[in-house]
Amino acid sequence: MRSKLTEPTGALVGVFRTAKRGAYVESLGAERRMKVGLSESARHAQDGDIVKLSITGQDRRGFVGRIEEILSGKTLVETATLAAVAAHKIPTDWNGATAAAPKAVNAADRDGRTDLRGLPLVTIDGAFARDFDDAVYAEPQGDGWRLLVAIADVAHYVPAGSALDAAACERGTSVYFPERVVPMLPEALSNGICSLRPSEDRLALVCDMQVGRAGAILGNRFYEAVIRSKERLTYALAESFRGGGHLPADGGVARSLASLFDVYRALRKAREARGALDFEPFESVLELGGGAVKAIKPMVRLDSHCLIEEAMIAANICAATFIEQNDATALRRVHEPPDPAKIEPLASAFKLIGVALPKEGLAAASLQRALQAAQGRPDRWLFEMMTLQAMQRAHYAPERQGHFALALDRYAHFTSPIRRYPDLTVHRAIKALLRGRPQALPNQGALTDLGQATSMAERRADDASRMVDAWLKCAYLAHRVGETFPAVIAGVTGFGLFAELKGYYIQGLLHISDLGGDYFQHVPPFHLVGETSGRSYRLGDAIEVRLAGARPELGRLNLELADSPPARRGAGHQRHRRRGRPRRSSPLRPADS
Repeated sequence: MRSKLTEPTGALVGVFRTAKRGAYVESLGAERRMKVGLSESARHAQDGDIVKLSITGQDRRGFVGRIEEILSGKTLVETATLAAVAAHKIPTDWNGATAAAPKAVNAADRDGRTDLRGLPLVTIDGAFARDFDDAVYAEPQGDGWRLLVAIADVAHYVPAGSALDAAACERGTSVYFPERVVPMLPEALSNGICSLRPSEDRLALVCDMQVGRAGAILGNRFYEAVIRSKERLTYALAESFRGGGHLPADGGVARSLASLFDVYRALRKAREARGALDFEPFESVLELGGGAVKAIKPMVRLDSHCLIEEAMIAANICAATFIEQNDATALRRVHEPPDPAKIEPLASAFKLIGVALPKEGLAAASLQRALQAAQGRPDRWLFEMMTLQAMQRAHYAPERQGHFALALDRYAHFTSPIRRYPDLTVHRAIKALLRGRPQALPNQGALTDLGQATSMAERRADDASRMVDAWLKCAYLAHRVGETFPAVIAGVTGFGLFAELKGYYIQGLLHISDLGGDYFQHVPPFHLVGETSGRSYRLGDAIEVRLAGARPELGRLNLELADSPPARRGAGHQRHRRRGRPRRSSPLRPADS
């Protein structure tokens, strides 16, 4: 007798398919991949449509269900986004929660706050950013600099325990897609009164730091303030100024920006001295047009990006320290050391280039030295990818466990309360301490539960964003089936090779059955070797591949060796057996700021 399968929770999202044995839906997203038969008519669905499905029962083949909705946007980008939001069950309704969002800061709100409206604070963000939750300022002071990081005082407008707070907690984080953001907070807050727009009064929580010449944080204090950003700068504009370009702003902004770059260089020295990990970007930017991808371009990290990153990290360190020194509880950003079992294959990879990792007591500094040994190699990104894959995922918890990648003993997220719920709780903890009300803070048990919930929300957001990214890249390549591409072997398994298509930042699977008539043996961790021919494939090898097929909605590319005869396109078992994967970004964000 067939055992009863564990039924998925909630609605499933999948691709509607027609077949000789009947129509079915192939699931997408967070639930396990499966094919679900239909208990009712398809309700006008056509082959390839994205549908939302409810499970109604089981038959001898597995689950059966009923189509509840066809998810169709006006463009490919919109359809992919709708599917990702539904598949990962990202909350989009506010369930009656509303924000008391004034249009401007009133006089009563300014009472008791430090007035910083005379300082030339600026925001520095991407060209298309809409919410500005951090502003920065620096000036020479003593044997170093004064560095201010002013963060939008979201806690002032989102009372703990309110309906709005509950809705924000359920979302946990804002979710970013190519043409849409599912915000953690209503736009009246995130793009309105909590957005640090230029020339408008805003409430802020400020971390005021003294930074020494060697990048040490010599002192800091927190206070509530009212600010008025002088300029909305972009990374490109700030970078141009650093290179000697003109800054269309008053002299105070220019002097502050020059000091900010000086502070950045000092903080960078301190980062390097403590041995924090530092990764070169190996990610892509999608150029869109007409609701589809027009080009895939490499992400470029500028010094202006790093300036903001280091300033935010410094403020986060101060937030964690302030809370700890006052014996208060709050969520910390935790990144634990790698699992020793995951280090073994990484050590084997570095050994190939003559670099030995310590067998015990591995520290971030050791990994950073190993990465520096790969500097200048065209395959450096492979070593960085494997290093990231060896890491445990960063998460939120009330216990002090340190941040391995940043080589820090204590760390908390303070700088993005508009888009991350843990940051909002850290703001509440700091404000409670400033006002002498630590008893208002949640207990350890409540924080543990909250840390688990917000960590899950972060993973959900990352998975949904990656789903859309892979879908759009595969769709961009789908019309090029049959063409050949240069690739690099980025993964070796017992069933085949994962190859990264150069310039496209995505991987496909080259199944072991397509490597020729030989029997290939997997020699862990990085080799496939033919028993008869002796032909071998190794991690990092450059190969030429042919795109044999693409399943955009599943994020899959099927590859063949370019010098092999094309597989029969009608071989259904082959088509489903060769399954590719997008290159996965790290579960740890290197900046983690």
